[in-house]
Amino acid sequence: MRRTALAALLLTAWFPLSATAASVTVRSGETLSDISYRFGVSVGTLMRMNGIRNPDLVEAGRRLQVPGPTVTAGSSRHRVKSGETLSGIAGQYRVSNRDLMALNNLRNANHVEVGQTLQLPSNAVVPRPAFKPLAVTPIPGATEHTVMKGQTLTQIAKAYKLPVASLISINQLTDPNKVEVGTRLYLTDPSFQVPITAQPQPEKTKPVAAASTPVVTVEPTVQTKPVQTNKPVVKAKPVQAAKPKQALAKTANWRSYGPLQVDWGNWQPMGGSQVVPTLNAQGQALYLAVNCSAKKINATGADGSWKTWEAPKNRFEKDLVKDRCQAKA
Repeated sequence: MRRTALAALLLTAWFPLSATAASVTVRSGETLSDISYRFGVSVGTLMRMNGIRNPDLVEAGRRLQVPGPTVTAGSSRHRVKSGETLSGIAGQYRVSNRDLMALNNLRNANHVEVGQTLQLPSNAVVPRPAFKPLAVTPIPGATEHTVMKGQTLTQIAKAYKLPVASLISINQLTDPNKVEVGTRLYLTDPSFQVPITAQPQPEKTKPVAAASTPVVTVEPTVQTKPVQTNKPVVKAKPVQAAKPKQALAKTANWRSYGPLQVDWGNWQPMGGSQVVPTLNAQGQALYLAVNCSAKKINATGADGSWKTWEAPKNRFEKDLVKDRCQAKA
């Protein structure tokens, strides 16, 4: 029993007030009633804790013990604006008037100074600042974009008129929702940039026949030799060859492959390969060819001529060759 009592006394000596009380300095003109209201305790409790016999005789500058700590300061602050009241500020942060008064040593709940900075209790509900996305200004002809604060992947893709899936694929993003500020995003695949400015020249072999009317071949008129008969000589009528079938363009069916948009509904055979109209990342037209037997691809350049046949290097190129060759088979 004596050991238990001794331990209790030692604990009381080590922590005399930190767990049960706090202190406050009496200011000039302040009464015991003001302090009791501020901390939500009775005048009698303050008198007992501080050995006060006359509540009307409390000297300015004296430190009084009060129950607590009933409230602790958090890291947030509030700067009082014109027209604001203490009760309105307390309601905004879902705390009590008394907590604000005790924390900021306020005497009058009906008076706060404009421009005054108030400490907020640790349990104050502070709203997060609203997220304001930063507008993306596209640069004509750009092949890269550096992510700035407030920009999202969706905004960037929309500004450069790209599918979000293309941006993810080109830059091999594992988490599209976590693109760090300062990240350089490729707008076109760096290993397959096709700066097309014109469609194939008319004198080159076109992959798609786009004649507005079918071509009709007319054989020359054959004049028959006169025959020595009683019947009159009859000239043979001109003979017309059968009309060839016209290659009509099908309805467009666009598919995305990396930075390219491929008109899947308009593949046409040409010289043992398959050719299709395509748009690059800048929306410029080109033709793309796939040779399934060689597993290679080709594309038209800025002057409309074909480039060198190459094996697909990127994932989207391999997917395109695979899809086309499987469909052809």
